[in-house]
Amino acid sequence: MRVKAIALAMLMTGVAQAAPVKVTTEAGASARELYGAERLREALAGVNADASVEVGLVTAKELAKFGLPEFWPQAKEAFLIRQLGKTWVVAGSDASGVLYGELELAARVKASGKLPEGIDDTEHPALKLRGTCIGMQKPELTYDNAEYDYPYTPKDFPFFYDKAAWTKYLDMLAEERYNTLYLWNGHPFTSLLKLPKYPEAQELPTAQLDANIAMFKWLTAEADRRGIWVLQGFYNIHLSHNFARAHKMAFHLSTPNAEASAYTRYAISEYVKEYPNAGLMMTLGEALSPHKGVEWLTQTIIPGVKDGLKELGTTVEPPIVVRAHATDIADVMKAALPLYSNIDTMFKWNGESLTSTNVRGPVLDEFKMLAEESNVTVANVHLLSNLEPFRWGDPDFIRQTITNFQRIGILGVHVYPLRYWEWPVAGDNTQPLLLQTDRDWIWFAAWGRYAWNPNRDPEAERAYWTGQFAEKYGSQEAGAKLLEAYTLAGPAQPRLLPWIGITEGNRQAFTLGMTMPQLIDDARFNPAQTLWTGDAPAGERLVDYVKNEAKGLPQPKGENPIRVSDEETAAAGKALDAAIAAGPSVTKNKDEYLRVVNDLKAISLLMQFYNAKTKAAEQMMLYGYDQKADHLKAADALLATSVDRFRELTAVAGPAYRTATSMETSQRQIPFRGGNDQFPNWQQCLPMYEKELATFQTRVAQLNAGKAGAEVAAAGKLPEVGFTLKPGAGEAFTVAAGAGLFMGNGAAISSVAPEIDGMKGIRISPTEGGTLRFKLAKPAQILVGFVKSTSKKQSVLDPETEQWNLVLLNAVQAAKTPTMAVWAKPLPAGANELDLGKGTYVVLGFIPEDLKVTPRVNFGEGGAVNLDWFFE
Repeated sequence: MRVKAIALAMLMTGVAQAAPVKVTTEAGASARELYGAERLREALAGVNADASVEVGLVTAKELAKFGLPEFWPQAKEAFLIRQLGKTWVVAGSDASGVLYGELELAARVKASGKLPEGIDDTEHPALKLRGTCIGMQKPELTYDNAEYDYPYTPKDFPFFYDKAAWTKYLDMLAEERYNTLYLWNGHPFTSLLKLPKYPEAQELPTAQLDANIAMFKWLTAEADRRGIWVLQGFYNIHLSHNFARAHKMAFHLSTPNAEASAYTRYAISEYVKEYPNAGLMMTLGEALSPHKGVEWLTQTIIPGVKDGLKELGTTVEPPIVVRAHATDIADVMKAALPLYSNIDTMFKWNGESLTSTNVRGPVLDEFKMLAEESNVTVANVHLLSNLEPFRWGDPDFIRQTITNFQRIGILGVHVYPLRYWEWPVAGDNTQPLLLQTDRDWIWFAAWGRYAWNPNRDPEAERAYWTGQFAEKYGSQEAGAKLLEAYTLAGPAQPRLLPWIGITEGNRQAFTLGMTMPQLIDDARFNPAQTLWTGDAPAGERLVDYVKNEAKGLPQPKGENPIRVSDEETAAAGKALDAAIAAGPSVTKNKDEYLRVVNDLKAISLLMQFYNAKTKAAEQMMLYGYDQKADHLKAADALLATSVDRFRELTAVAGPAYRTATSMETSQRQIPFRGGNDQFPNWQQCLPMYEKELATFQTRVAQLNAGKAGAEVAAAGKLPEVGFTLKPGAGEAFTVAAGAGLFMGNGAAISSVAPEIDGMKGIRISPTEGGTLRFKLAKPAQILVGFVKSTSKKQSVLDPETEQWNLVLLNAVQAAKTPTMAVWAKPLPAGANELDLGKGTYVVLGFIPEDLKVTPRVNFGEGGAVNLDWFFE
């Protein structure tokens, strides 16, 4: 009788004449063991060692016969490789453990060309969930103007149908010991399922749907035999557009209803039944009101999964991962865990960038809470907005990051590719286009290696990565220099962003620079405060640094923008020198080596640009305090230097890349608003910086001639899009001084920005909330005024973390209410629903979908000078 699923692979050597190694497997071996055996056979194909390999399930007694210990209780994915005389033994705690043991032995045989003598290796993963992701999404809205919703078709996602490419990718994931793969989409179910109960929901032609189903079955099965769970992502509440039309509902709902719940529950049950090797990853919020997450998960999603399991006749729960995003995640998990045990959480690490190996403050508190409330909490290494478009791969940065995961209690990692929105190709301007798996090999390899085990000797790791670079570029000398270059350049963009940037999100394209107003007065652009209070070590922003400098106060310990910029500019220069020094020793992949050098030259120039411009901003802010002309003279020279460096950056990076970032929509606002092919590259930004310098020099000349003080033109009212408010929460009102800002509240508007003065809006009760239902005459942007609150009684959504664009700051003032900022979000024409939770927010109107609004706020450190004037 067999006890546990303990598998054994035996390589037995004899004394006869050397012969090819024979690998055999026992009848009934799992698909994962068989896959590992195939890879082991490939590695042993050229090895003659009088050896045979036998793979099969054995009992604890049989393990004892070989003098091998049993695996510890609850061991998962663990393996042991040991040489016992003329026998090599590979044992696993489960089928995945056997697979990883076979792959480890195969890797060692490949590296040395022989069976490893004296091997005695026991390993198990540090992180339970180790995954990458792929977006079944596009950066632009293409399907009924609805966010995140993209049917699976060859036109939009040709890579989805490429089995050879999938095989290569899945093999890579297995080799790096990843065990999860996440696919992101808004509503994937009608792309992957026939829903006979709801024929009106079908969105694809039947032939296309059949092809998708066959493809997804193949993909999930192939992933499973490599030890990988495919988790299909979806947003809530997103519906089939055809279903929504048939039932006269919006495509996205903020509040559950019986019809939507029944449809979604059925779709999920069919998914579980159809794809037993797949799991689910969900975003409960964004469309769904934050306080409705508990209801939706416990009364719709989990029951749907259980319905599918019942039809399958199994109790083995597929994994469910719930994002701690735009929902009351603590309440969600308390309600969900008693109902479903295999449920985990996910939270963004460093927001939508990579800024630090550690977190603190509110971000650390959230992760600690999730670690306590979840089986596994997964760190979501998300989008990498500040790294685009350049190569990035600092192994020790990643190793330190995952050791901090362990300290915090994070047991999973979810890794975005470096160019998410254009998967599978990179942004390089080459023909043919480069594949990210080839270009960014070290990105995937390092996260996989350290998710398995970050507790490795740094010196040994340096030797390991030197060998990896050497294998790629032909010599140990080249490998050592290129590893040095990657390691020196690695912290540059991550470390600088928190101290001068506006956001860690895709709202900012860090590679395209920043304007002087953005550096001088970040508050005007609504910065994401967790960028420096949670996703960076202790330190001070530029405004605080200059304030202390102007007042002669000592700077506190920790990071500051001037020191960080100086250090990272120097390090980036050394990285470029190291890469150039590798050149004479490079004997392989020379074209790629030249692209690496070009990237490092671009990063060095970008750091020089920021170094000069940050110091120019420092001088202007000091001028705001004391009005000394020396500051203007210093700022002039520094700003001119920054433009020179950006001009060089444009010459280096511009021809090398098709676009600087992969997301070119109006969501991106820093340094300039994107969308409609605006500012996709450095070439389009350079004239703006040249103009900024010329304007500054003109203003200084005017100041010296006594002609300063130009008036700012008055802003005009924005054009409106008509709407009809349907029965439900809220009431229509005119946004004007004297009007009540909320229902049932005496807060009268005291002042309102001219852009929205007189617009028709919708007000709601802050204490009751509710679902707003309205019909738009045409596609529009909804304008919502938000007030941030730390009250636990309020659960209003935070627009900074959502797909919202900042439109106006300090736009509405009312009695006993903090000044409101106005945010915009696109909505389709026709019926819409909106439930943003309970709290202080108000709909201030609707404007045309394609209208661009530039925030209008005067600024000036010190208050004595309108610094805006110098750059208008």
